[in-house]
Amino acid sequence: MLGYGVEDLGWDLIGWDGEEVEAHVVSLTRDEILRINTLFPERGEDELLATAVYPVAPERYAAMRAAVPRLEFKADLDYQLGGFRLS
Repeated sequence: MLGYGVEDLGWDLIGWDGEEVEAHVVSLTRDEILRINTLFPERGEDELLATAVYPVAPERYAAMRAAVPRLEFKADLDYQLGGFRLS
């Protein structure tokens, strides 16, 4: 259990460059997270992908774009997806 409501959550897909700088950030909605969460079987019971940071391997890009067509992945970046508590 998260200990707070879903309305208090936000999600970002972050592409990191070789200098470990956030080079590409895309915010996702709860609905979008629910469309892609099954692509992350390592999430266990973390249905909302909110309790950890999940690496996004290039093998997942096509499936994520199929579920959320507006997503873009830039070359030479390492992507992670994670939830955070809104202030």
